[in-house]
Amino acid sequence: MTPPRLLVITYHFPPDGAVGGLRWAGITKYLARLGWQVSVVTAAAPPTGNSATLDAHVERCPRLRTLIDYCRELRSLYQRSRRSVPTSSRVGPAGRPGLLRRVRGEVVEFLAFPDDGRGWVFRAALRARSVIRQFQPQVVVSSGPPHSAHVVAALATIGSPARWFIDLRDPWAGSLPKSGEPHPRLRTWVFHTLLPRLERLAFRAAHGVITNSPQHAAVLTARFPDVATACVPNGIDPECLPSPALDAYPGLGIAYAGTMYLGRDLGPVVKGLRIFLERHPEAAQAGAKLRIAGEAEGPHALAFANAVATAGLEPYVEVLGRLPRAQALNVVSRSRLAVVLAQGQELQIPAKLYESVAMGIPTLVVAEADSAAGVEGSRLGAVVRDPGDVEGIACVLAQLWRDDSRHRSQCPVPISYEAIAPLVDELFRENGGRDHLGASDAQRGDGRSLSMGIR
Repeated sequence: MTPPRLLVITYHFPPDGAVGGLRWAGITKYLARLGWQVSVVTAAAPPTGNSATLDAHVERCPRLRTLIDYCRELRSLYQRSRRSVPTSSRVGPAGRPGLLRRVRGEVVEFLAFPDDGRGWVFRAALRARSVIRQFQPQVVVSSGPPHSAHVVAALATIGSPARWFIDLRDPWAGSLPKSGEPHPRLRTWVFHTLLPRLERLAFRAAHGVITNSPQHAAVLTARFPDVATACVPNGIDPECLPSPALDAYPGLGIAYAGTMYLGRDLGPVVKGLRIFLERHPEAAQAGAKLRIAGEAEGPHALAFANAVATAGLEPYVEVLGRLPRAQALNVVSRSRLAVVLAQGQELQIPAKLYESVAMGIPTLVVAEADSAAGVEGSRLGAVVRDPGDVEGIACVLAQLWRDDSRHRSQCPVPISYEAIAPLVDELFRENGGRDHLGASDAQRGDGRSLSMGIR
């Protein structure tokens, strides 16, 4: 029989280092071992050096610069020039009036519409149409964010018999976090008016929508009852994880690998660490330290620095900045505890959760217990603490300090893409000749879960 063929359209893909590219890199790797032929259209740059061979044919279509890129460069140059001028010599108010600030935000959002993938959409759509003509896939999957990948797929599949599924690694326009201070772009008229309409058009044109959390799938089912929805969880490729570190950090090493943005705040961990060190001064002498491998948006960086200074923990915090994926994983592997932040994100599950759990590193998830990350963290054997439970976080640190075995725990359920790929294979093959993909939130008896079904 002719092998089934799959086309994946995703802005990120290895070896660009973005965590957003890991999901379908892992799934397609093991789908290929199940007999699928896979092609990928991506904006990621080609590999250099001795990069690992991928189990897919990859069409790399770089993003072109757009007007918003030049505007941002001019703004950056202007800000650098202002920093070089003495404060007393600056003319005009430091901030913009409220109306002018709002108008500027609307213009910026319009120029960047639909997202950071602007400048890639039409080139990628033409490339994808060419791939579809030659490759003739039975299934097309577009994965976002950036969610402009779905616009690419919509344009590329016009007139094609291929079945198109939208994969949402994060919510798009209508299922965003309700708690916490929203990002400025989320408050613009352009975002609230144009993006939800684009989302509805895409959902109704596609054959189904795939999420990575049952909570998100349930919300979409309620909002779009006529749109078929399924859940394919995230996972990890064990072949891409580092070996256990032989040079562990001294004392109680705590690692956070990721970006601080939206509601993700290390403040509760800093407060918990202060309480722990006050009760266990010997841990401070032994080298206890919180290490951050990642970046923070401006306000978040300032808030974190203030939290550290207020707690007097400057000697016990090390900010490493953004690191290549291999180095960031090494920081986690050498630590006694990995921290995952998901405050105020009811429907999202950070991919970093699967990495630390798969490496056997005790993992602390700072999130609401009933959120998607809280529920998934508990299922995977991680410790979940509410962002307001500073005392609980301090107790987690104390328990780790008392248990000096450095034992690497085993995840109680399969989370590898090798285990997930057969479920995706079943999902695509069973729906190959059907009109709709549905969601039943089915739980497999072997611990694997895939919310899927036909309605």
